[in-house]
Amino acid sequence: MENLARWLNKINIFFSFIAAAAIAMMMISTTLDTTSRYVFNYPIAGVFEFNEVLLVIAVFMTLSWTQEARGHTRVVLGLRRFSIRSAIKLDTLCWVLCFIFLAVMGWQSAREALRSYEINEFRWGSVQMQIWWAKALVPLGCWLTCLQLVVDIWVNFRRLMGALPLDLPDLRQIGD
Repeated sequence: MENLARWLNKINIFFSFIAAAAIAMMMISTTLDTTSRYVFNYPIAGVFEFNEVLLVIAVFMTLSWTQEARGHTRVVLGLRRFSIRSAIKLDTLCWVLCFIFLAVMGWQSAREALRSYEINEFRWGSVQMQIWWAKALVPLGCWLTCLQLVVDIWVNFRRLMGALPLDLPDLRQIGD
């Protein structure tokens, strides 16, 4: 499981750089479009559609990294009211529920991405743009997050079994 965690960390970092590049491209394209629109009265065609696709990259390619970094919203104040063992059990239950939700979401979005590929779906707007590949990133992000959740659940089980220190780092930072 440690090998999976190391491998997943490298994948998360790689996709985080891709997402950061997508955000930078969104900022640059929007700035150029706005400047062109107001200075030359000539907007750049397709910027809106391009940014929609880049937004998918920015969101779904960083889900797993955000989970690894514990960057998602959590009710830590509620967990602090429980004993550490109970808080770890509740944390694990939340990860299991998240895993189920994201696995189903990944499955359904993969079906939709496949359908989009089969019909060669386009995004209609000022510029036609194929979107099947952006739809395929949604299940990829969901399933990578599922793998990260498996690692997190495994770590919590090891904590409860006594193989790892019995703590939740997020709780320690707020309480101390």
